[in-house]
Amino acid sequence: MVTVSLSKASSEAITVNYATANGTAQAGADYVAKSGTLTFAPGETSKTIAVAVIGDTTVEANESFRLDLSSPTKATIADGQGAVTITNDDVTAPMAALSVSDVRILEGQSGTMNAVFTVSLSGASTGPVAVSYATEDETAVAGADYTPKSGTLTFAPGETSKTVAVSILSDILSEQNESFKFNLSSASGATIAQAQGTGTILDDDQAAPTSTITVADISVQEGNPVTLPGTGAGAGQGFFHTVGNQIVDASGNGVKIAGVNWFGLESNRYAPDGLHARNYKDMMQQMADLGFNTIRLPFSDQLFEAGSTPNGIDFGENPDLAGLTGLQIMDKIVAYAGQIGLKIILDHHRSSAGAGANANGLWYEGAYTEQKWIANWTMLARHYAGNPTVTGADLHNEPHGPATWGGNAATDWAAAAERAGNAVLAANPHWLIFVEGIEAYNNQSYWWGGNLMGVKDRPIELDVPGRLVYSAHDYPNSIYAQPWFNDPAFPANLPSKFDQMWGYIYKQNIAPVYLGEFGSKLTDPKDLAWLDTITAYLSGDFDANGTSDIAAGQQGVHWTWWSWNPNSGDTGGILQDDWTSVHQNKISELQPIMFDFDTRGGGSTVDGTTNAVFTVELSSASATPVTVAYKTVTGTANDSDFTPLTGTLTFAPGETRKTVTVKLTGDALQEANETFQLALSSPTGATLANSSATATIINDDGGTSTPPTIPPTTPATSALKTTTTVVNDWGSGFTANVVVKNTGTTAVDTWTLRLKTPVDISNIWNAEIVSHSDDTYVLNNASWNRTIAPGQEVTFGFQATPGHPPSGSFDWLL
Repeated sequence: MVTVSLSKASSEAITVNYATANGTAQAGADYVAKSGTLTFAPGETSKTIAVAVIGDTTVEANESFRLDLSSPTKATIADGQGAVTITNDDVTAPMAALSVSDVRILEGQSGTMNAVFTVSLSGASTGPVAVSYATEDETAVAGADYTPKSGTLTFAPGETSKTVAVSILSDILSEQNESFKFNLSSASGATIAQAQGTGTILDDDQAAPTSTITVADISVQEGNPVTLPGTGAGAGQGFFHTVGNQIVDASGNGVKIAGVNWFGLESNRYAPDGLHARNYKDMMQQMADLGFNTIRLPFSDQLFEAGSTPNGIDFGENPDLAGLTGLQIMDKIVAYAGQIGLKIILDHHRSSAGAGANANGLWYEGAYTEQKWIANWTMLARHYAGNPTVTGADLHNEPHGPATWGGNAATDWAAAAERAGNAVLAANPHWLIFVEGIEAYNNQSYWWGGNLMGVKDRPIELDVPGRLVYSAHDYPNSIYAQPWFNDPAFPANLPSKFDQMWGYIYKQNIAPVYLGEFGSKLTDPKDLAWLDTITAYLSGDFDANGTSDIAAGQQGVHWTWWSWNPNSGDTGGILQDDWTSVHQNKISELQPIMFDFDTRGGGSTVDGTTNAVFTVELSSASATPVTVAYKTVTGTANDSDFTPLTGTLTFAPGETRKTVTVKLTGDALQEANETFQLALSSPTGATLANSSATATIINDDGGTSTPPTIPPTTPATSALKTTTTVVNDWGSGFTANVVVKNTGTTAVDTWTLRLKTPVDISNIWNAEIVSHSDDTYVLNNASWNRTIAPGQEVTFGFQATPGHPPSGSFDWLL
């Protein structure tokens, strides 16, 4: 506003012309030009002129323009120019910050390995960013332990992550872990927040053996053949994917996740709770016996750090967990779940070890950055690649408070979920990605992680289709007296609340919905009304009138109850405080919505197959892994009497006992007792006290039991096909993925492959090397991927030298 004044009032009307004129400010860019005539009525002494200023976000100096007066009537001009200054109110945007990750990598025993450092920008830059890097010795020495490397990284506008691979020189020396530094310097276009990363080379060589290995002779009844008919292929086989609002298995059968939360790994105990009182396998079998088909397994980022030692475990009850890390205990849980038909959903419950969700409401906190969160998820995805027991990743537990669905990049949970989900799928494209909601959206608040209203405006987009599942949490009045529990219409008002917050996603066929947490002690009458309503909703009876609202054959909303543990203060558990007795009232409420993966199971053989179980023992526990190769050797019994077997046993630190199970084939022949042997060889970390044991198959003179009458069917066949793809080749070496597919019509229970190749394999994952002679490797399945359903596939990988393998390098003998 510009003020024009008369020195004194006049008895007559006075006029004066005015017009703006450019200075450093330019009309049309900085302000709107204006001109005209002012008229002072008799008695008036002041008038104002409004000139519009054009705002911008450019950081610049203050600018000015003039307002000129001219052609007065009935007055003279004492000061005909007024200066208008436009004060800049824009500030320079803060520069992005660079940081570098730490890396831990096994040294290897031949060739080279790659330690891959990730250099990250805290945010995308509009201009190029450059930074120099160089390695520096600590206890690891350049040229002896690793190949030194230096150079410059350049981030193009919009890029936020770069990687540098440093070659690690493998050896067979038993030594301490060693480390070197990866330093950042001389940044342009950004600042350096974390200038140094540590590369830790983990020694994997064995010290001189001190323990001895023994194997004992055994005797076992031969058994007699009886075959029972099957009724189908069984649901829940292989990896899951989504179709509309349904989750289906690898054969396209609809499945429903109906499970329970078992917490503790996320705490500073670094192990699932209850192991102080019971054996973990006993508890897991109890879960399955009660009807649960899935375990949601919470963990923290801190679980994977050095010093996060599992505690609160009775190793008398759980001897095979002694000396294990948290990840190795997770492996044990996953392995046994696979044996008894349970699935696992991994849940990033919090960043640091503790209880509940992150205090700041976000998926990162303190030293646990988003980059570390994604790196841990990627590690787990690769670690369990090829293992269908692990169905997927619940990316983060209960975003709340400042967490948003869109908007500010630092709090945008939807965008972060896409970044993490796509990183996980790049490492393991078979996993489901579970994305929880937030607390508040458009001024509508709900339970932490339970508000998925934003999906309708901003759906999650993943690079791999058929993998997205939206996840909500829902709780009753006893946890917090939300307004809807005091509504006069309660509990009839609950279905509309579920619709508003998460149910519409299922109803509109957008994606499947999974209720990751819901639970109660069931002592509040309102809780009982809530549970009756929500279990009806989960089953597909959305209005709780006793009639299903979904089509026959369709599954409703998936769920996992909170919790198995009795030490959940606000909900209690399925188990009572003795960690054994069950709250049967909870099970009774949940039984109608449970789902049995095995209700359409295939046939089985009874007595026709007997197991000969050899026990292999270490004389004392070792501080490092001990391995020994084994194979069956025919005697008077041959491969018509038992299934030949080869493999390698690995004793984890602290383990002293392993078993080898050989399947015997029962027959109806009256014959002499027969024998075969289990031979041990190639021990590492120990010596052989005896190298073989004899199994005596005791003839039981049994006849053949009559099988049930079944219609004739086309004989089933199984056939394996392999596809090898080189995924990374750095010249001196390469990594490759191998897909093994069952193209037959019956499941493969175990598989062995022979590979004829000119390359040297130095490392392998998701499979085992049984033997290596000249240019031929014999490979066996891992324990968790032994079974391949018809039409399904498993994946394993290996690292080998030299690089650039020529065409025809991989000759698979199946």
